[in-house]
Amino acid sequence: MKGFGPGVSIAPKAERPFPAKEILWSGLESWQSHFPHSSEAWGRKQSNNPVPLHAFCKAASEAQERVWIVDDYLLKLDKGSLAERIDQILEWLPLWLAASDIRFLTRRTQEVDESVLKKFQQRAQEINNHPARRGKLCRIEIKLHLSDRICNFVHDRFAIVDDELWHFGATVGGLHASVSAASRGWRATDHGAIEFFEEIWNLGGRK
Repeated sequence: MKGFGPGVSIAPKAERPFPAKEILWSGLESWQSHFPHSSEAWGRKQSNNPVPLHAFCKAASEAQERVWIVDDYLLKLDKGSLAERIDQILEWLPLWLAASDIRFLTRRTQEVDESVLKKFQQRAQEINNHPARRGKLCRIEIKLHLSDRICNFVHDRFAIVDDELWHFGATVGGLHASVSAASRGWRATDHGAIEFFEEIWNLGGRK
């Protein structure tokens, strides 16, 4: 009986450094580690296109596995157009996105119709058609039952990017015009965030 050859040592899969915990506040032209001055806050409030949280956009666009969002007002605006909001969200999902599991849980509004949902499906198709795409097909799913009777108990906004938990005081991604804060650097698996998201996601039907 022939013996086996010498074992080959296979290096473990390299992991990206986990982000440090930090809290950021929205200002007029950037997000910063301290509250903005009142003049900055006033200027941001008057803006039709308040500066988003670029750190979140970068994290989502570099996701390797998942981008999950829970936000009652993700597609409900206090100013501006829904088309502009969708364009901002799609910036989180570039054509070279590696993550395959994209889910948005939000509320149903009069403005959110099939044409809106179709834009996200078009982006998923564009990602899957990109030459650099490998592995699993990307799926972008949206459910609209967050404020329904079956799921009317969530107040804050959250995002899970791979295993990083983000918490937002207002719209995910820093898209709200008023002063708000966002924190990052929490491990979603340490705080039951994955299980909670799956539980409330499964309360509603697929869209």
